[in-house]
This record gives sequence, C-alpha cells and structure tokens, in this order.
Amino acid sequence: MASPEAERLWQTFRDARAAAPPFDLARERESAGQAGEIIPPPFGVGYEPGALSGVPVLRAEPEQQASGTPILWIHGGAFTLMAAQTFRHWAGHLAAELRRPVVLPDYSLAPENPFPAALGEVSDVYGALAAAHAGQPLVVIGDSAGGALAVGLQLRLRQDGGRQPALTVLVSPWLDLTLTNPAISDNADVDVILSAQALRFHAAAYLGGTEPTHPAASPAHADLSGIGELVIMAAEYDLLIDDSVRFARRCTAAGVKVDLEIAAEMPHCYQFFVGVIPEADAALSRLAERIRARLG
Repeated sequence: MASPEAERLWQTFRDARAAAPPFDLARERESAGQAGEIIPPPFGVGYEPGALSGVPVLRAEPEQQASGTPILWIHGGAFTLMAAQTFRHWAGHLAAELRRPVVLPDYSLAPENPFPAALGEVSDVYGALAAAHAGQPLVVIGDSAGGALAVGLQLRLRQDGGRQPALTVLVSPWLDLTLTNPAISDNADVDVILSAQALRFHAAAYLGGTEPTHPAASPAHADLSGIGELVIMAAEYDLLIDDSVRFARRCTAAGVKVDLEIAAEMPHCYQFFVGVIPEADAALSRLAERIRARLG
C-alpha cells in the first residue's frame, strides 16, 4: 500500500493531468524542467558544471568523499525533455549516500538531435571516465529513457571491445520504442506519470525515421549476450513495466547476470521523488547498497 505522502503526490499529478491542455513540446519542456525543484537538496553536496570529451556534464560532488570512481548517471526525460540540472538533487542524494561524485551528461535532445546523437555523447563521456580511471570499476545508472542509452552504451562497448561497466542500473527503463507491450494500455489508469500518447510522440521524435526495432535505440530487440551485469528497479504501475520484465528474461536467457525488483503499486520513475515520499527514499538506499556490494 502506498504511503500517505505518495498518495498525496499522485493525486496532485492526477489533478494536473485532468486540467492539462493538449500536448505541446515547448510547454512540456518548461514544465518538466521544473520537476527537480520539488526534491529537497541533499546536505553537503555541491554541483560543478564542466565537460568530458566535449560533452557538457554536471558533477554532483559530496563534501565528504571516500576513494573510488565517479558514478555515471544517464538521466531520463523521454529523449526530448529535461536536462542534467533537473536530476541534480536525485543524483546528489546518491552522491552523499555513497560519498562518491556522480557525473550527469547533458546530452543533446531530440527532435533537434535525433538518434544516435545522445548515445554517441554518453558513450564519449563514459570513454573519458574509463580512461581517467583505468583499471577501476565503473557503475552506470540510466533512468527511464536513460535506461535505453545505458544499455545502448553496453552494446557499443561490446561491439568496440571496450570495458563493460562493473554494474549497470536501470531505473524504470524505457527499452522498447515499439510501444507494443500490453502494460501500455493495461496500466493507463494507474500510472500517473506517463501517457501512451506522449510516449508515441517522444519515440518518433527520438527515432527521426529510424526503425523502432533498431537494437541500439530499442535494446529490447538487441542480442544481449556479452553485456555486463545489470540491476533493474521497476514499478508495478508503470506503463513500461513490461520492458523491464521481458528484458530481464532475455538477459537471463543470454547468460547475463540480472537482478530485477518490482515496487508494488508505484508508477513510472517514482524513485525520482527522494525526500518527498518514503518509497523513493527506500529505493535510493537499496540502489546505494547494490552499488556498494558490487564495488566493495
């Protein structure tokens, strides 16, 4: 059963959806860009803009740091919305928990920069981190659309003979841009975050004419053999829950180690709301624990 805090938040989203005007990308970008402001900022974390391999990045730096490599966080936003700034507090809470920097690439958005622009940029950032921390394990996190980019990164590394991340964590990932999974319609009334109509727009904008089954854009359709270890943190009421469940099964069939968790009665990317709902706080603790267990 959802907490009272979560129920209040979800009702706010329901009310906003009922009153929303027809979809408009510019308006959606403005609204989505403000989403991160509801998350309380973490204590003792600063934010430093910079660049890696020519790609703008935002670095969440905890004041108290242990030794170890930064975490690479590939943010979501349906490939067309949001920026690293929107996700800074969510990533900052993880940085404080792990006492490690978290690096968020500010990759280019569609439709101005369709596939594979974002994938190329996050691959370049990963390459720069891998070179700067040669021989040390790297962890990659991808939420929502960032999940497709995170797996696309793994596929590129496999193709190019690069070093796979020690762990890739997918949070409510969007992995199948065909949008044909049953939950797209089955969960329409319980996922207060996503809508099928908006997803169809974002998918077409990102693909820019590329087939939605292209494996680097839709990793659900890729050969997954030889990619690195994964954790998938999914949600029962997510329109995209089938992406996680079916992808986990395909990983297991391909011999890839995968750990799938499904949060009951939660919508898409509920984990975003750290400091707002207890379910998100608990998810952050589980995420940090999995990363600690893998990195030692």
